[in-house]
Amino acid sequence: MLVVDDNVDAAGSLADLLVAWGYHVTVAHDGPAALAALQDTLPDIALLDLGMPAMDGYELAAHLRLQPGCEDLRIVAITGAGGPEEARRSRARGFTAHLVKPVSPASLRMLLR
Repeated sequence: MLVVDDNVDAAGSLADLLVAWGYHVTVAHDGPAALAALQDTLPDIALLDLGMPAMDGYELAAHLRLQPGCEDLRIVAITGAGGPEEARRSRARGFTAHLVKPVSPASLRMLLR
């Protein structure tokens, strides 16, 4: 699993939870670092913050989809923007799901099943 969030604490907390649930997690804090991490492992699921500087989650998702082995990657938006328009936008851009921060562990667990 790949967790990408420019908020170091948020990324770390989410990764800790996922590791406790038994997932192997790679954490990156920006788009370029996330793309570089693909050299070491190909995730099945990517949890992306949308509001990152330099390369936002939408742009990162588009880059991820172009990487060999990531064509079927499940990409989940994790963001502070929770309105219906943001959710529609993320779905239209190929995201599997749209979760609002702070993410409910129960919602996340249900999504990952």
